[in-house]
Amino acid sequence: MTIYRLFIFLAIILCTTVTTVGQANFELDNRAFDHGEEIEYTVSYNWGFIWIDAGKVDFKAQIKYDNQKKSWHFLSTGISFRKFDWFFKVRDTFEVISNYSDLKPIWFKRNTQEGNYFIFNEYNFDHKNGYISMLSSETKKGFSIDTIPLPKETFDVLTATYIARSMDFSKTSKYDTTGIKMVLDGIIFTLPIVFYGRETIINRDGKKYDCIKFGALLEEGTMFRSGEIIYVWVTADRNQIPVMIEAKIKVGSIKVYLSSYRNLKFPLLSLYE
Repeated sequence: MTIYRLFIFLAIILCTTVTTVGQANFELDNRAFDHGEEIEYTVSYNWGFIWIDAGKVDFKAQIKYDNQKKSWHFLSTGISFRKFDWFFKVRDTFEVISNYSDLKPIWFKRNTQEGNYFIFNEYNFDHKNGYISMLSSETKKGFSIDTIPLPKETFDVLTATYIARSMDFSKTSKYDTTGIKMVLDGIIFTLPIVFYGRETIINRDGKKYDCIKFGALLEEGTMFRSGEIIYVWVTADRNQIPVMIEAKIKVGSIKVYLSSYRNLKFPLLSLYE
């Protein structure tokens, strides 16, 4: 289980429903984020009875201008702490340019180093003609160029995360199961997500949050191993930022904790003072 996979889990579970995203009128005033937002998480591994902080993941959102055209620039990085680099070095970067109005991805880049494994992906999305142009380079597989169909309402992991954060969960009932269509590693698939309702949790820093809980059981036939159960808790306020993620895997478990945030668009009303 790598920081990259935790990043993917975070994005997927936040994306509650492809139907909702497809039908929603994504109004700018309803965005749960704004220019300059930065959120950081600590990744902890459970070895036996010991929890060890092994790395961090961060997310940044900025408004950019290209030839006077306004767009969103989303950036996320995942790294192992240097004291663990000797064991398993991780340096992951995900970057996206999307339309300002509806957040449809225009350009996506991934640059990954995990141990001795390297991968580079660059995707260009042509929504008008319905295809994705892909350039990839991967350890042991070499360099490749390909084009795949782009179904409607298909997102990359970053734009899907930010769209989902702006969705209205007030009409969702407990145990509702829905899904999101995404492109990962050149494959387009839909993963079912379960809504578990509201729950109060205490973060590792001792702060208490009113949260919305989601989960997914990863089944045989997906790109993930069968039997992995993933949960995520997001703040039950207009920011809807993830506070904690828990991945129960075949051996042990992993948790991702909210460690810092800057420039949130709205007051963090879910935080108990």
